[in-house]
Amino acid sequence: MIALTTIFAYKKVQFFIRMSIYVVVGGLALFVRWRNRKKTRKRMDDRTKEMMKRTKKNKDGKYPWEE
Repeated sequence: MIALTTIFAYKKVQFFIRMSIYVVVGGLALFVRWRNRKKTRKRMDDRTKEMMKRTKKNKDGKYPWEE
């Protein structure tokens, strides 16, 4: 009976350790994705502003794709 209890306790400890690792790695992955998405969005906005500055407007003050 003690052996059976020891095996079940060992399995629960293994499960707890494994799940803890999964939760930590998953949390890190979500954080990295959030941070990179924020950086990518900022970079795209900056590049869009630069593109708008460099694009020529017609005599009515419209961009070529607005005509």
